[in-house]
Amino acid sequence: MSPAFNNSKASTPSIMIIAYLGRNVKDYRENFLRYLEELDLTYPYCSGRTNLHASYERRVRIEEIVEWLTIQRIIYRECRSTHAVIPDFIRPYKHYSTCDSEAALRDIEDGIPIEQVETAASTSTLRRWAAEFQEKSRQAAGALKAILFRLYGKVVNELFLFGLKQFGVLEKILEKFPEIKSNNLTVGDTNIWLASHAAGLYL
Repeated sequence: MSPAFNNSKASTPSIMIIAYLGRNVKDYRENFLRYLEELDLTYPYCSGRTNLHASYERRVRIEEIVEWLTIQRIIYRECRSTHAVIPDFIRPYKHYSTCDSEAALRDIEDGIPIEQVETAASTSTLRRWAAEFQEKSRQAAGALKAILFRLYGKVVNELFLFGLKQFGVLEKILEKFPEIKSNNLTVGDTNIWLASHAAGLYL
């Protein structure tokens, strides 16, 4: 399944929809329109019907390779709000893939010195990622718990989160959510749920 897109900020043009749109760049290029048709893009302020609206080019770096992808925008027919739909293997506003950046962040969280993390990203980029993740992962955990309670009436026992690192906290919370179609990346799954409920932040 995919979570319904439920945006309460209809006048905010920068909100993205993040979803499973393929396993990798090749799959995305060949099939993203089919994946897009399968999404539940429910919108609470109009009929929910959408049209393809426009597109733009966006680059993503996967290890040493820079790829250019066409990102599709959709428009809701009634309210005329538009939203970009990006695959979960891309992090919003980041040039590196979700897989690459998550692997690097996990190494840093596990105590590997930044200078020794195996990645194409520079040490200054890694330091920025690490600082952002420390702040945003805590905010994301709080937002996920709020979404979980609002949608499903579930709560997470804080005792089960005690002593866990940030990836562990996010994973424990995500376990409570219904299974969704995704690339099974903690950052990607978190972003799918945050974006589908307009939490106002992304990892």
